[in-house]
Amino acid sequence: MSGAAPGGVLTFGEGLMKLALPPAQRLEELGNLRAECAGSELNVAAALRTLGRPAAWVSGLPGGPLGDWVRAHVRALDVQDLSLERPGRLGTFYLEDHHPPRPSRAVYDREGTAFQALTAADLNGSWLGGRSALHVSGISLALGPGPRALALALVGAARERGAVVSFDVNHRRLLLPDHAAADTYGPAAQRADLTFVAERDAELFGGAEGLRALNPQAQIIVTRGARGSETHLPGGEVITQDAFPTAGPGRVGRGDAFAGGYLHAYLDGGSPREALRFAAACAALKTTLPGDQLRASEAELRAVQAGSETDEPRR
Repeated sequence: MSGAAPGGVLTFGEGLMKLALPPAQRLEELGNLRAECAGSELNVAAALRTLGRPAAWVSGLPGGPLGDWVRAHVRALDVQDLSLERPGRLGTFYLEDHHPPRPSRAVYDREGTAFQALTAADLNGSWLGGRSALHVSGISLALGPGPRALALALVGAARERGAVVSFDVNHRRLLLPDHAAADTYGPAAQRADLTFVAERDAELFGGAEGLRALNPQAQIIVTRGARGSETHLPGGEVITQDAFPTAGPGRVGRGDAFAGGYLHAYLDGGSPREALRFAAACAALKTTLPGDQLRASEAELRAVQAGSETDEPRR
């Protein structure tokens, strides 16, 4: 990969307060809660920053202490905060963290938020100044007409500037019914250079072949959980990557670490095979960490790829 100074990335998405229950506890038995700052696109920006790439984040936040709390967290991640203050509240969700066969569960409280007050009229051309790429996700497209319009306006502006457009379908069935998914996410998928999609969500488009029909030129990256991942190239070649063995408390945010790692390697001149392997290492290391954001050096990730890390302590 190139040793040149890395180009920056702009991400766009909602900031949230995640209220996490103790492991294996159910909401019906609610006791202690742990507040964490969350948001898929912010997680991607955090992954890029920990890898040494400049990253900025655009959102809508309320005034007052809760908005200030999110802004302080963004600054602590060393991500440039371009959020706009808007009327409304901070989105919240509750998370039950379980292990198979009991599924984890999220309960959203995301109506009337400051993020939903954003519109395409908020677009600021300077946000993309000097950026190499834009990253957006289907979550923003599902949260209402205002955020959807601004996300698509950003995609259009990025295309005009020649910046890479990275789109993660990131379908949330609690926000958008399956039958509306293809129409809602399609306009972004059609214009993306990189499209990330979980295998279960690719079927919303008719599989990777359906996404290819929408966009003949994109790299389509399909994540398959413990069965690894694959990149579908425009010429029809499919590159596969096994998942790295991993364990730990950090399943939430793993897909965002994967997307951030792939985008970082792609912008650094890595081949699709190299980017896929690097992304898989990012997802593996994220799983070892609590919270939603990846914290790892590129050297640690190279060691995972090389198979030189073990569970023995360094002494």
